[in-house]
Amino acid sequence: MVKCLYQGFNFPEGYEYASKNIKIGSLQMFMKNCGSCEDMGPRAFPVDEVHKISVLDIRLANADRHAGNILVQRDSDGQIVLIPIDHGYCLPENFEDCTFDWLYWPQAHQPYSPDTIDYIRSLDADRDIELLKFYGWDLPLECARTLRISTMLLKKGAERGLTPFAIGSIMCRETLKKESVIEQIVQEAQEAVLPGTSEAAYLESVSLIMDRRLDELSP
Repeated sequence: MVKCLYQGFNFPEGYEYASKNIKIGSLQMFMKNCGSCEDMGPRAFPVDEVHKISVLDIRLANADRHAGNILVQRDSDGQIVLIPIDHGYCLPENFEDCTFDWLYWPQAHQPYSPDTIDYIRSLDADRDIELLKFYGWDLPLECARTLRISTMLLKKGAERGLTPFAIGSIMCRETLKKESVIEQIVQEAQEAVLPGTSEAAYLESVSLIMDRRLDELSP
């Protein structure tokens, strides 16, 4: 996250330069690479590298994870390292556009390692929302809800031994017009709560419905 100050930014007249000609955005470090995942077959990618990206994308409900925005690099030992880039379409207001190219890679059908599961257990959406706020990005309610629900799904799915493919398939539509399972869960929760229900109570409803749906998929 960076703040950029420039007098040419478009703001209504009357705003003071010192405080209002500022925009917040993301700045990415240039990473050396030997191409993107579009340039080579996925079977060469290490399982752990694919799983790291799956954890990131599921958490952020990434709506633009195609092979072209995963760079390929080789470390000092010649091992492949995958570098995810371009996260401009993460944390959307809803789940309708989630897209994960890695869903169709063989590594997605392998279970998470114990170390990855331990990492997933440590995730805390509320802590991350507060961290973003501390650095100047106050997430809109809808986007914060997306992060809470996607993190909930990742943690519950990993605890049940579901693979990245199984969890990712819950988030992605099979066809353009067929709602994903996560969209169905959200819709059912919205219908189950009364108007004016607190966010905590709504998320509890999502959790209960998600448990039921996941139990049907657990091995």
